[in-house]
Amino acid sequence: MNIAIIGAGGSVGMEIAQLIISERIMQYDERLILTANPEGASAKSVYGFASDLQDAYSEICPRIEVACDPEAIEADLIVMTAGSTLHFTEEGQSVNRQALAEINAPVFHLYARAIAKTGHSHEIVLCISNPNELCVAVFAKYLGRKRVIGMGAFLDSLRFRQEIAADLEIRRQLIHGFMAGEHGAHIVPLWSGVHIYGYSEQALTEAIQKIRQGYNIARFRQTVREVGVHLKTLVEDGRVREAYQMLRDYPPDVRVVLKPYVTHFSGSKTVMGTARATMEFIRTITQGSDALISGQITLDGEFYDIHGTIGVPFVVGNQGVDRVFEIPITDEEKTALIQDAEKVQKKIDPYLQEDDT
Repeated sequence: MNIAIIGAGGSVGMEIAQLIISERIMQYDERLILTANPEGASAKSVYGFASDLQDAYSEICPRIEVACDPEAIEADLIVMTAGSTLHFTEEGQSVNRQALAEINAPVFHLYARAIAKTGHSHEIVLCISNPNELCVAVFAKYLGRKRVIGMGAFLDSLRFRQEIAADLEIRRQLIHGFMAGEHGAHIVPLWSGVHIYGYSEQALTEAIQKIRQGYNIARFRQTVREVGVHLKTLVEDGRVREAYQMLRDYPPDVRVVLKPYVTHFSGSKTVMGTARATMEFIRTITQGSDALISGQITLDGEFYDIHGTIGVPFVVGNQGVDRVFEIPITDEEKTALIQDAEKVQKKIDPYLQEDDT
């Protein structure tokens, strides 16, 4: 399976490329296509990166190609990492997701149109770029909704399991649980679907009640808003350690939302976690396996009559979205997801009307 990384000159794209090679995801005769912005600095650096990868991994390296023309992207699996990320402006203000949409929407349209024009109509696109729902919606507009998957809820779900595991002092792989909804501050923790290996029903109920600290979805979101304001001040003042210490007192779902913000603006960013999550996804697809996961997809009523792009559980395989399951969730979780999907779609719709000529 040939793989292309759009935005291979960025930190996440570079990390994913290195992991694909070092973990031997690809065969020697398969092509790894590194794509860069022809008008940016990466148009030069990506050639050096390709050479460096070949030096480091010559014995196991697939064929590495560089493509700076969007219409030159020909691959079976395409990882979309291009576009701006959340950042501080020169005035010290953090760019919100709405501003990010304005910046990145043209980038999404550019690459989606190009792939639709020159591709082979079977590509699977993994969207990492943000806003994640917008990225998925734009690519789905051109390529079809079954072949486009967003990593937002997948990464959020891994973080959700990790934070639960940290509170219970067990390993993450013993925990099953999903996040759904909009990637970022409006995710919906599906606590009703959490189960833990070795826990009886009673022990599970007691453990969840303890670590949730009496929070419901409404309180969870209110806390995210309030604590987020305080964290922003701490991070802008360079008090990163204090920000992490502050988050220890909150439930796992609150930490899932806010810790990545602190990490991103600490200067470290969330490169390793994002790249590792993407690798799990890539491995599932390249090995021909089917897996029940949570991620951003464009729905047409399959999940509780939701129409639009949002994070939900579904089965993924080597042809993309295989089927969507209406897993049992509480009325509170269902209401939150339906309301969020409507709000997300209202934000997305204006950017889907871009002139295609």
